[in-house]
Amino acid sequence: MDDLFVQFLSLPETGILIRSKLRSFVEAEAVKQLSGHSGSMDSLSIPSPLSPNVPRSPTSAGRRKKPKKQAQGIFIKQFYFPEGPPISPQITRRDTMTMHTLFKEHPNGLAVEEFFPVTTTFCALSSYCNSLIFSQIDSKGTGRVSQRMFWDYYTKNMQKFDPPTRLFKLLKSETGPGGQQYLTRESFTPLVEEVVRRHPGLEFLKSHPEFQARYSQTVKARIFYKVNRAANEQLTLGEFKRSNFCQVLGLLDEEDDINKIHDYFSYEHFYVIYCKFWELDEDHDFEIDNKDLMRYDDFALTTKVIDRVMEGCGRPFVSRTPGRMGYEDFVVFLMSEVDKTSDISLEYWFRCLDLDGDGVIAAYELEYFFSEQAQRLQQLSQEEVLYTDVLCQLNDMVKPKRESCFTKKDLRNTKMATQFFNIIFNLSRHVIAEQRDPILIHQVHSTPELCDWDRYAINEYIKLAESEINESEAFDQANEELDWDAKEIDVNEDMDDGNPLLD
Repeated sequence: MDDLFVQFLSLPETGILIRSKLRSFVEAEAVKQLSGHSGSMDSLSIPSPLSPNVPRSPTSAGRRKKPKKQAQGIFIKQFYFPEGPPISPQITRRDTMTMHTLFKEHPNGLAVEEFFPVTTTFCALSSYCNSLIFSQIDSKGTGRVSQRMFWDYYTKNMQKFDPPTRLFKLLKSETGPGGQQYLTRESFTPLVEEVVRRHPGLEFLKSHPEFQARYSQTVKARIFYKVNRAANEQLTLGEFKRSNFCQVLGLLDEEDDINKIHDYFSYEHFYVIYCKFWELDEDHDFEIDNKDLMRYDDFALTTKVIDRVMEGCGRPFVSRTPGRMGYEDFVVFLMSEVDKTSDISLEYWFRCLDLDGDGVIAAYELEYFFSEQAQRLQQLSQEEVLYTDVLCQLNDMVKPKRESCFTKKDLRNTKMATQFFNIIFNLSRHVIAEQRDPILIHQVHSTPELCDWDRYAINEYIKLAESEINESEAFDQANEELDWDAKEIDVNEDMDDGNPLLD
């Protein structure tokens, strides 16, 4: 029996079978160990010198589980700092050296007149912010600001921020309305008063305090018209930074002629607005009603669109008197009516025509407003004006995405808002546009840097100035005639007294 078993083991087939069984057993144990369920192999004492070098079969290798790689998190560097980015030591060292240079010759601190270099150079703000910064630092009213006082204020309120944010924080009132969040019209009062007091182009206003107040009121109305796009009387930091107010304020330091700065501060623009309002306000209570506004530009606007304006549809009124438009509201109306190329004006008139407030000026809304305009055009031209023809003209002109449904995007893309609105409700401007006046066309092409409002203000100011000169000359001539009449009366009286026939 033993001989037969030895003979069986010596066969080549038997050796192959034994090696195959051993290989399968060893690999099965390895898989168990990788799976955490390895059994004990200490009791197995079968010598197998071939097992360490036996190649793994593809089948067994495929069954092996590969360890999963742990997902590594991606580090994103902080990019938003609500209170400003952190200041590097190099910037702090540079600011300290610059500040030391400015205060070196003033150990007792700087007076307000000596503080200008700190405001313009160090703080990078307009010189018209000088008094505001000085008064905020010198809260106790000592009249001087030391280096330590300024550094404490600067590191807290300015160092981390850009110039527009610095100016915003300077203007806002932490204790008044708005707090840290927005500016009101009153927030600009100290700054505008400083411009009126110091700018060389407004020096002639010093003897006219009533016009100083109206000028300041106009400037603030123009600021909120252009910057406060939400029209809620709460000017936010985002709106302020998107505007050009900080840059325009800086131009006041460079330009002595304030009329060359068209945005916000031009005195000529103020004069035109004030005179236009004064002409309509017959009782001079600085409020006008529907009948007063109807006389604007020789009755250029239709009654229906004026009713919508007076209801505050274009922009909510600042005036607290129901049904009456105040001076500040007239500033918004006039600038929107004259220049319909701006997005602000487009939104103003779009809201007036959008009766149902669905964001679309539909055909029935256009027909409602144009019905009155059609009658006036017919009286002027003695020809029948059909609304269907006008609607086809508007569709061809604007090319809306949906026919006869006009959106703000349609009007903005085609840049035809001025013609669109004038056709519907402004007779005078529509007729002028149809006449293709070569002089007006030349003015537009020769002054591309000016907007429609700038060109209007220049032309109207010239007309008003010429009218005032003519009235002054006529008044002087009338006085001269009165003087001559008085002299003739005196001569006649003298002759009568000396005539003996009358004795």
